[in-house]
Amino acid sequence: MRKRLLIILACGLLASAGCTTAVEQRTFSEDGKTAVAYQETLLETQNKQTEQIAAQATGGTLDNPVVIVNPYGLSPLSALIQFDTETAEPVTVIVKGKQPQTDLTWTYEPSTSHCLPIIGLYPEQKTTVQLIVDDMVKELEIEGQALPENAFMAEVTIEHQNPQPNQLIFTTPSSTGYATGYDSQGEIRWILNVMMLWDLNLLEDGRITLSTNRLLDSPYYTTGFLTMDLLGHIDAEYSVPGGYHHDLDQLPNGNFLIASDDFSGSTVEDVIVEVDRQTGTIVKSFDLKTILPQDQGKSLNWTAKDWFHNNSVDYNPAQNTLTVSGRHQDAVAVIDYDTQELIAIIGSPDGWPEEMQQYFLTPEGEGFEWQWAQHAATWLDDRHIMMFDNGMYRSKTEENAVAAEDNYSRLVVYEVDLEARTIRQVKEYGKERGYAYYSPYISDVDFLGNDQWLVTSGGISWLDGKINNMPGSLTTYDQMEAYVTLIEGSQEQFEIKIPANIYRAEMIDVSKTTMTPLESGRLLGSLGVTAYQTEDDLESKLKFSEAQPIEEELAAKLTLTQEQDRLMVTATLNKHDNLDLILAKEEEVRIYPVQTDTQPGMCVAVFNQPKSPDVATLIQTVSAEGLDGTWHVYYQFNNQLIDARQIYRN
Repeated sequence: MRKRLLIILACGLLASAGCTTAVEQRTFSEDGKTAVAYQETLLETQNKQTEQIAAQATGGTLDNPVVIVNPYGLSPLSALIQFDTETAEPVTVIVKGKQPQTDLTWTYEPSTSHCLPIIGLYPEQKTTVQLIVDDMVKELEIEGQALPENAFMAEVTIEHQNPQPNQLIFTTPSSTGYATGYDSQGEIRWILNVMMLWDLNLLEDGRITLSTNRLLDSPYYTTGFLTMDLLGHIDAEYSVPGGYHHDLDQLPNGNFLIASDDFSGSTVEDVIVEVDRQTGTIVKSFDLKTILPQDQGKSLNWTAKDWFHNNSVDYNPAQNTLTVSGRHQDAVAVIDYDTQELIAIIGSPDGWPEEMQQYFLTPEGEGFEWQWAQHAATWLDDRHIMMFDNGMYRSKTEENAVAAEDNYSRLVVYEVDLEARTIRQVKEYGKERGYAYYSPYISDVDFLGNDQWLVTSGGISWLDGKINNMPGSLTTYDQMEAYVTLIEGSQEQFEIKIPANIYRAEMIDVSKTTMTPLESGRLLGSLGVTAYQTEDDLESKLKFSEAQPIEEELAAKLTLTQEQDRLMVTATLNKHDNLDLILAKEEEVRIYPVQTDTQPGMCVAVFNQPKSPDVATLIQTVSAEGLDGTWHVYYQFNNQLIDARQIYRN
């Protein structure tokens, strides 16, 4: 819980030089105090790089093009090629693979100035790249850079029966690793070397989306999300007051629908917001606590704080509905987008009260099974919905819980009639593979057209040869696995196995991706004003004259940095420690409790990996919005007031 401060003061805020006056005119001496260290964001660094790259990428010719490998330092298997032609010409680029079916090809519109993104280089070896202009072919040998540590090689377990041109499978991490693109031979042809999470979406304009690399709050809530190209160049960074987690959907109007939070409350993963693509402002918000009961339909994973655990968002234009997936209620909820009224719940009605039964659907047909702890619930049209049925426990009661070795995960597709309140199971895949394909968390399904489906069983882990029934991030394991399987009908066409847990996977035709212009990226939206306490919220005022200088041992546990839009406390603490950040200036004191009761990172374990069961690294963000002026930094640590000897200026 966010605790109250207990320290008591008799005479008001004191400056480092002495006591303030009776009217509390607060003054400070800045002697011996240092400025909070400034840390550039990735966007700020890239904007400087873009100016340099634009200056370098000029004056090339087809015979002697300008080649910049990994221009932004973020995508080591990419390059930028620039050259000019006397007349406007289209250009075809072929990045040669080790096998003909792994060639990657793009054709660009006619122009006299060509600035071409290249992806698909092989790490630390020369890759042949052909530039074709009219009947002229320029062949280059470009060497990709080394892979980052924790890059995971894939094993092809089923050879591709009919590989399509330009297709890469893009995965995002859950355990360790990075966003990665694999070809049909299992070779890594694209990778980032900075941690970015959640679903990698291809937008209609050819950009991709990922989370920012900035943690907003523990355990894995990021400041927002990015639109970027495969070179790693950020087009826009969107900041959201409640941060971003799990999933994003682009609406027909171009705006983004994202899973978010409200950190002013006591629960998490139960807010969805619509973000304006042009401005980053929030234009609509859904609070699931006002739509669903928090204490009903509990799964065996339920906690009071993470009661719903929303892991997907999907807008259905044919229905004008928002559909969300609550892992901790084994429930997929369909909500009217305009009125925010609950329309239906897809899932077992067990454990729900009588007044909620009206929202559940009646199963029809043979072989029907409900889903459990599901992920990636997405409508295919106005009547069919697909999801990954993780199957965890397959019951809401411990006495009926299915053991991991008897369990399975699957793709499932339901036909739903919302008017007749009926549901029919029309497709499944994975059950026949048994416990070896069982993923109790994360995972994904995608429909590719022509009865082709991409199924990602991403969260498999083992201990001593026995399958785990808990997410790998929450239990002990000696082996992790993820399978990405392409099926046509019910037949496997291709599969790779990765020795890690991955959050999701997407199959993308890279020829449909585009390069962002060589211009500065934009920071849009806002982190809002961070909630804080004041001295009026306390039983008595803080006694700054008795603040102790920070000791070396505590300073080693606490890091305070500032970025362009926030202050960030990083603290490695025992779970029983209490910590508050206090900012003080003349006439004002703001107190920011640092939460030490954060839940473990269920879906991604890449941030905050504990050193021991009792120790964790915590993040507390304080938005710069509304923090004008000069502030002196204090901490209250286990009821002792500490002078950090630092100044924050905004």
